[in-house]
Amino acid sequence: MSLDEVALSKEASTPPEKPVFLDAPEHPRLAQFAAYIDRKRATRPLADRSDINPAEILSFLPHLVILDVIDQGEDFRVRVFGTALVELLREERTGQLVSQFGQSYRIPTDPVELRSRWLKICQMTIAGGESLFFKSPTVSAERAYMVYHGMFAPLTAGTAEISQIIGMMIPVNVK
Repeated sequence: MSLDEVALSKEASTPPEKPVFLDAPEHPRLAQFAAYIDRKRATRPLADRSDINPAEILSFLPHLVILDVIDQGEDFRVRVFGTALVELLREERTGQLVSQFGQSYRIPTDPVELRSRWLKICQMTIAGGESLFFKSPTVSAERAYMVYHGMFAPLTAGTAEISQIIGMMIPVNVK
């Protein structure tokens, strides 16, 4: 049984209605990603964007999200939106502001709830100043069976100020 299958078998039979925030990652791939970020952070409070080497995290890239912080967290611009996420959502979000999410979508989605969840998770990541772990159901009635396991971590870019968020989201089907 693969790590993903083990995680799947442990899923509750009913997805949560709203995002659930966790003390630690429940999905094994997120635990691996969190360990990578912690290694890069070393003894500093936060990892720096320059610490992240895409060649070291090739297996994570399809599920990776990188967001630029706009106006101290009033909004966020998607710098990277992994190919697995684009394929799953049938929507490329690279270059979009979170406040624009849901304006053009191919899967029926509640755009207000979509933006609200993303903004809340991003703002909580900045406010907490550390990795944030969560499980969140989709905002599409057509995909009510799916829950995203996620992790967002703040990054600096040569200064002490948080300028980006790096994250990973992995969809898991709920029975």
